[in-house]
Amino acid sequence: MQLAKKDFSDSYNGCHKVWTARGLYGNGIDQNSIESIGAAFDIGAEGVEVDVRYDKKMQDFIVSHDYPYNKKNGKILKLSELFDALGDNHYFWLDYKKLRHLNEEQTQQAIQRLFEISKKNNLKDRIYIENEAPVNLLKYRKAGLHTIFDTSPVPESMSFVSALMVNLYKMFFYFGDHSVMAMNYGELDDPIYGEHTRERLKNVPVFLYHLPVDETLVNELLALKNVRAFIVGNNQSINFHNKNSCENNS
Repeated sequence: MQLAKKDFSDSYNGCHKVWTARGLYGNGIDQNSIESIGAAFDIGAEGVEVDVRYDKKMQDFIVSHDYPYNKKNGKILKLSELFDALGDNHYFWLDYKKLRHLNEEQTQQAIQRLFEISKKNNLKDRIYIENEAPVNLLKYRKAGLHTIFDTSPVPESMSFVSALMVNLYKMFFYFGDHSVMAMNYGELDDPIYGEHTRERLKNVPVFLYHLPVDETLVNELLALKNVRAFIVGNNQSINFHNKNSCENNS
């Protein structure tokens, strides 16, 4: 594998790496809603991780972590509505639930629908499709969409297994030509993305999630060039969106 020579210039590489998961919610504001995501964008988040499902009968994408669908303000929220409301100049990390359950015809319908709802303002180039099924995900990559290969390595404390899994994931990532690799950061005192995994993935663009709420760690990851974006907290509404790695950051 020649990951060091591979061109990842089209993968997100902005200085606003602290993205939001489902927005800033609570106090009557639903997660994964236009209101919660808009609130996070308003205070500096450049991207959002949002849960989506493709509804086979509706032939459309629904914003929801679960099925039956989580309603927002009493109604189902379509991804197209979210894009219309907040799509300008922002990035969307789509946690695509049950992607592997679609057959070939349904997959092509889903891809076509993504193109249809992302025509405005080059939004297609700011959409990242996440899933752990590399073969199914590859179909979206071949269609010209950014893809996030989600992985599940064990913590570095299990050193041999961790190394084996990370190297195997690198092979799937490379041959799938994906845009970004994603993983859970792990615990602060027992990380998955610790020193050794960072070294093994130094040539791989990485998105991280479930980051422990720790300002020192946030600052540390902001400085790593291959860490392109990350989400702080696990099922928490956390605001670190004032922090970035921009040169003029005071």
